[in-house]
Amino acid sequence: MSSDAAATGEGKRPTPNLVLIGRRQAKGWGRDRLAREFERLGRQLELTTPELSAMAKAIYRHETGRAAVRDEVYVQLYCAAFEATPHELFGTLSTGAANRQSCGLTSHKFVPVHLGPELLSTLIERANLVPGSVQWADCHVGQVEHPAGHCELYAFPWGVAVFHLAEELSVPNIASLALWRRQTYRETRQWATEWLCERTGSDTPIAHYVLSAYWLHESPWSGQDLDTAMRLLSMPRVLLDRGTDETGPSLHHAELVEQTLLREGFHDSRIDEFGIRGLSIGCASWAGLSYYPQAAGRALQMSDLIDCELLVQALWCYCHRVHEQVEQGCDPVVPPEYGWRWIRAVRSRLTMARPQETAQHAAMRRAVLETSELGKHLTTALELLRDTIGE
Repeated sequence: MSSDAAATGEGKRPTPNLVLIGRRQAKGWGRDRLAREFERLGRQLELTTPELSAMAKAIYRHETGRAAVRDEVYVQLYCAAFEATPHELFGTLSTGAANRQSCGLTSHKFVPVHLGPELLSTLIERANLVPGSVQWADCHVGQVEHPAGHCELYAFPWGVAVFHLAEELSVPNIASLALWRRQTYRETRQWATEWLCERTGSDTPIAHYVLSAYWLHESPWSGQDLDTAMRLLSMPRVLLDRGTDETGPSLHHAELVEQTLLREGFHDSRIDEFGIRGLSIGCASWAGLSYYPQAAGRALQMSDLIDCELLVQALWCYCHRVHEQVEQGCDPVVPPEYGWRWIRAVRSRLTMARPQETAQHAAMRRAVLETSELGKHLTTALELLRDTIGE
């Protein structure tokens, strides 16, 4: 990168401003609604404001980190709209560079969608996916354009496609991350569904859920606070209230809950902790994963976590499809080569330790399998498929 590019930040992935996003979502406003509020406040404060469409675009650029909030007019408008000081809005997260009080992490979103063998073949051809593998499983893989970050698509031969979206974030607290997660989950599911429908020419693909894993690389916490923060990162939803139909969950409320839990501690029986003291901290829950490599050279690599979740989510989605068919009163129909004997082999591969597997990797795998309940899903799917053919 040239010195000019380094000075302007060109070539770096923008970091979303979760403070602004969280404040807007706490009001229950979309970006267009906030732009209209700016227009109203501009008249009230006797400010010369840009056109409405220009302000909506500026809000998008500010929130996504593509532009810093430097124009004094926008500083006044944001402060008036959110009833906050410049320090509260821009003091901890403005240009995308994390200070010592911020939390730097990589958000990994996994979005599995069941397609079936025919639509999967169409997708592989139209998306120009190439042969690849995830651990022991063959698949097809390719990069996908996504406005928020680096996205790859994995097509597994048992009829499941999994998007992996990686986004670099710098957040002032876990409460802001929890609100951002809640909002972007809806957006990500909608984007994945529309993308697959367009590529396959079918209206049947539906992204039902998103699972997140957070890889922490800059921690503002230490000691017991760090342990508590890692548990909260694996289950950030516990910080949010229900909100109302008009407004979403309150950021202020979430911040108060976070402060209380960091002070008093947070433990939940649904969280399985893994890692080695002094090397890493890992937490797995039904909602997601969090991992902090304290000794980067000896801890798990990011690819270990990604590959584990890709495979788990692809198999979980496949089992869910089998259960769906049964619950609809139908005999489950699957490709012959991916029947109950294949599931039995997969279950053995996942649950039995490999000779060359490290203790850290084995602990992560066990925690993910336990909290996702994939082992139970595989066993149930195996029995349903075997019962269908009378064996």
